[in-house]
Amino acid sequence: MKRPHGIPKWPYLFFKFYCKRERLEEMHGDLEEYFYERVETKGMVKARWYYLRDVLRCCQPYAWKTPSFYKNSNLIMFKNYFKTASRSALRNPLSSFINIFGLSMAIGVCVMTYSFMNQSLNTDKFHENKDKVFLTTIFADRDGETAQYGVTPVPLAEHLKTDFANIEKVCRIDDHNTVIRLNNQVFYEDIRLVDGEFLEMFTFPLKWGDKASLYDPNSIILSEEVSNKYFKTENPIGKEVLVIFKSGEKKHFEIAGVAEDFPNMANIKFDFLINYSNIELALADHKPSDWAKFLDATLIQLNDQTSIATVSTGMDKYLKLQNEVNKDWAIQGFEFISIDELYLNSSDIQQAISYDDRRPGRVTLPFIAAFMIILACLNYVNMAINSIAKRLKEIGVRKVMGADKRRVMIQFLAENVFITFCAMIFGLFLGMTVFMPWFEGISGEQYSIEISDHIFYLFMLGLLLLTGIASGIYPAFYISRFEAVKIFKGKIKLGRKGWLTQTFLGFQLVLACITITAAVIFVQNTNYQINRSWGYNQNHLMYIHTPSKEMYNKMKAEMEKSPYLENVSGTADHIGRKSSNVVAETLDRKYEVSELKVEPIYFKTMGVEMASGREWSQDVKYGNREVVVNQTFVNQLELEEPLGFEIKIRDNDYVIVGVINDLHNQPFGNEIQPMVFSQVNDGDQTFLIANITSGYDFKAYDEIESTWDELYPEIPLVGGLQADIWDGYFNMIGNFARFNKAVATIAVALALLGLYGLMTLNISGRIKELSIRKTLGANMMHLTKIMSKQYLALTIISVGVGAPLGYFFTKFQLDMVFAYPLDMGAYRVVIPVIILVVALTLVVLSQVFRVNRFNPIKGLRTE
Repeated sequence: MKRPHGIPKWPYLFFKFYCKRERLEEMHGDLEEYFYERVETKGMVKARWYYLRDVLRCCQPYAWKTPSFYKNSNLIMFKNYFKTASRSALRNPLSSFINIFGLSMAIGVCVMTYSFMNQSLNTDKFHENKDKVFLTTIFADRDGETAQYGVTPVPLAEHLKTDFANIEKVCRIDDHNTVIRLNNQVFYEDIRLVDGEFLEMFTFPLKWGDKASLYDPNSIILSEEVSNKYFKTENPIGKEVLVIFKSGEKKHFEIAGVAEDFPNMANIKFDFLINYSNIELALADHKPSDWAKFLDATLIQLNDQTSIATVSTGMDKYLKLQNEVNKDWAIQGFEFISIDELYLNSSDIQQAISYDDRRPGRVTLPFIAAFMIILACLNYVNMAINSIAKRLKEIGVRKVMGADKRRVMIQFLAENVFITFCAMIFGLFLGMTVFMPWFEGISGEQYSIEISDHIFYLFMLGLLLLTGIASGIYPAFYISRFEAVKIFKGKIKLGRKGWLTQTFLGFQLVLACITITAAVIFVQNTNYQINRSWGYNQNHLMYIHTPSKEMYNKMKAEMEKSPYLENVSGTADHIGRKSSNVVAETLDRKYEVSELKVEPIYFKTMGVEMASGREWSQDVKYGNREVVVNQTFVNQLELEEPLGFEIKIRDNDYVIVGVINDLHNQPFGNEIQPMVFSQVNDGDQTFLIANITSGYDFKAYDEIESTWDELYPEIPLVGGLQADIWDGYFNMIGNFARFNKAVATIAVALALLGLYGLMTLNISGRIKELSIRKTLGANMMHLTKIMSKQYLALTIISVGVGAPLGYFFTKFQLDMVFAYPLDMGAYRVVIPVIILVVALTLVVLSQVFRVNRFNPIKGLRTE
């Protein structure tokens, strides 16, 4: 059809585009008529505008062309399948709820797991130079084993800068705890001393200020979190901060920058940054050329990351320089680790600036997510087979109309993917709004999924297809085997004993048994950790830290006057708070040990028990060469007669005069290390420890805190009750227990829903038999026996398999997380087994009560 004379071109082409071919001539004829009439009465210009209006008004569904893809028979077929699936779901609300609920819970757990794994595997990988920036690490022989450390000798950075042309930048990092006075607020804060290149190596954009200000020794850069803490939303640029170092030196710094909030994937962070040249204020004895001293980190950035091998081969010359000066910390070699790989390897590196504490989660969470998906899929299989009985005639009609086995399978798989898609939407909602916030509360970290994360969309698509096909393949195959003749003759009997469905249920019960075992034992382990002996009496004990000798003397006098305190002891170190790593030498070996310098009364104050030997005498002068060691020290050195044995520490000879029972200097997640207690020199004391009269713990501490505030209002008190020092650790293990309880609850709920579905299927297939039995006088006891008989053996087998697997799985978890886990006797699985059996019994009884109330006349009438 050609465009008539005078008709506007573009409105005409638009009309041809949307109008059906069979209606084009008829409808456009009317439009032409109106157009030419208006040309005569209103003129050409207005007629064209009216024509455009008429074209737009005719653009309605009755006139639209049918898109070619709507004519596709496969698309129409799948559209019908989805309609059938939605109608079937509405007709069977209970089974639909169980299916969607189970799959959505499992998908929600998978979304939570993805966010954890994604953040864990990509930690610190947002830095633009992550492949070019390397951390220098050292290897040293300790206790006969080679260990890797993240610290490096102080002069190494300057040598690297001058000796290697392919090193573009070098950055030193050293962390110090200081007192910050800002806006009349005083806090202890950690300050990171770095070279100016730090913000050039790492991708930390500034919200306010200039990165170049880090080169200024008088400037300080804050994190946004710290800025909000002190200044709320105000721009703090230009304000002054007073920093009081532990050396006693004070300096005013000008705030020159505020970093933007760190991404959730950042593990290397900072609160305050100042230029490294201030190290001489932080450390009174700092010597830039002293190879015996170590920095927290030395970073290098290369022009080309492939040249790291060249740098590595040239590092041997520094071994001699360091080992001649510091024989106790002799280095065996160097290794460079890129920022891209540092986090995932940091748990194997001691004293690194990055630490991977998510390794146990990366092992267990994917297993848990897989458990949930398998449970939900098996649940769906049982419920899908249960619903087949109500759709037998539909299947028969489809077969009569020409649907072959393949078509029937495709139909039910498509329906299953549709149900899974609905579950995925709800599961995504649960994952983002329930599971992830809940997991954040347990882990203490923030997790998120970015909208731009294309891998997440691929993950969800793969999860949809995997779950949809895995949960639907067997029901689809099972249904497609039915013959139309047998369906209409009523020869298809559902609900009889099916070995495969019972196998699925048995597998569900095994997984449920494993998770219940883990939950119960983790709760028991939490109680065990809380009640475990610390190796000393941590109750009714307080400590405070005094940065200077003057503070120590004044506070000791005040504490000795308190009516609530006794056995006041002064130390340079304190159990659970501070100790020093030193090398203890024997004739043939060197051992790394923890040294605590204390007064003789310290053992009495802490309630430490002597295994053999004696403490120091109060009459012995400071500077004596007698030490007390712990039992682990004796065992590691394999000393049969430790008393009188001589060791060398810092080139001084010491003799062991006493052995104490092992005590925990770190939380129970860490193994007890060899410990040496030596006598503190007068004037070196920085801690005060005292026993508190029972019942006056808080009153005594509050009194000392008030005294401190009066004497030193500019410096916050560091101290507390000894029993509270590991509250964070006990909260962590409590969260572990709560996490396992939640997982077990979901797993048991899914397993019980599976049992409910299978029993419903069994009852629907035996309705006539059960009705006849009730008519003949079967009571509730007989019905219980008949209905539970086939599940008794299944339960016994499932518990017999699940209990040992749960035992070993939980033991593996405990051994991975805790250095001193709960004693894992076989009797630990008794309570989980009882819980599972009771839950199963309640489900069976609920179905028995249902059958008992059922009218047998209705059952006989249906068939």
